Amino acid sequence: MRHTKEIERPNEYATTIDWNANAPYKIKMLSANKDHIVVIDPAVRTPELDCFNHLALTSPLPLSYHLPALHGMATLETEGVGAKGVIVLGSSSSVLENRDWQVSLGRWLKQRSGVPMLGICFGHQLFAHLYGGVVDFMYTDNRKLSGFREVTFTASRVWPAQKGRLTVTHREAVLGCPPEMEVIASSPEVAIEGLAHKTLPIWTLQAHPEATPAFLRNMHIPAPERGDALDFGWSLIRSFLQYCAKA
Repeated sequence: MRHTKEIERPNEYATTIDWNANAPYKIKMLSANKDHIVVIDPAVRTPELDCFNHLALTSPLPLSYHLPALHGMATLETEGVGAKGVIVLGSSSSVLENRDWQVSLGRWLKQRSGVPMLGICFGHQLFAHLYGGVVDFMYTDNRKLSGFREVTFTASRVWPAQKGRLTVTHREAVLGCPPEMEVIASSPEVAIEGLAHKTLPIWTLQAHPEATPAFLRNMHIPAPERGDALDFGWSLIRSFLQYCAKA
């Protein structure tokens, strides 16, 4: 006896699974949903799947997931068509390394610069680098800043003027603002916490608004006592996702 069931999935595909008691499941991808948000994870070791899963549950649009450092640019070249938004996550890689995959990713991003984009940590530094900013280590001993810090925002098209605590883990920072961008967030520790392009829909954050409890564990950041400590970051993420959905 055979049964066919169509399953709606929170990404760019609908999937049909053909059940047969005498055979393994057969999975057929039906079609790509062009109205989706591209999530780029530049991980060089461990993908941030927990953060992506949280994004998928939060997003009003389907998401696609790409690992250019680990698996190349092929999926971005084929599935990035029709994207309504792009999020570039963090990485232990450095934009100062100028690796081949970073060059290819930078080219891909600039070719789609009219699409709303959000760069986070490594993504923040990558966009600054692409548009002529200065990225370097914060301290001569290359020590890492890790934990939580309060970040103050000025009003932009995506976020109002506000302040809140965000998760951070980084050794490098944007030390010089790109000519085509402006600073929209700062803290006592880091002068350039966030950037916005002056004419393009590009925003960046040094902190990790997408952080989850699993992210904190992976980064060896002690869990905060307050249960709502990650809420401010996720309010920033939701605002960007909603902006993409309306764009």
